[in-house]
Amino acid sequence: MKFLKKSLIVSMPLLFCFLNVGCSVGEDNDVASCSAQWSIELQDEINALSQAAVARGQNPGPTTCENFRTAAEDYLEALRPYGNCSALTGQSRSDWQNAVEEAETEIQELDCSEDT
Repeated sequence: MKFLKKSLIVSMPLLFCFLNVGCSVGEDNDVASCSAQWSIELQDEINALSQAAVARGQNPGPTTCENFRTAAEDYLEALRPYGNCSALTGQSRSDWQNAVEEAETEIQELDCSEDT
């Protein structure tokens, strides 16, 4: 159950943040960082993270934990450019940055040796 809590802590704030921001392409055409289709563009990373979380839940162990950590890191890396969206301002930008930093911290603190 501890694993599930950490998995949700890592992924949910980021998803929540993007669902609320709704970036759109601005006049400066920053398409790469403001795409309204971010969930489609990150589908591979989202699927990998989801599959790693399910695998770890079904078969907890150091290998599935490390696979989950890698998938979470890959997701955050792919997500990072979306923080440059020009429509992401003020409190929304601050919330986004805090969610990313919190997720990074949770991933770094994940102790896979507990999954033995």
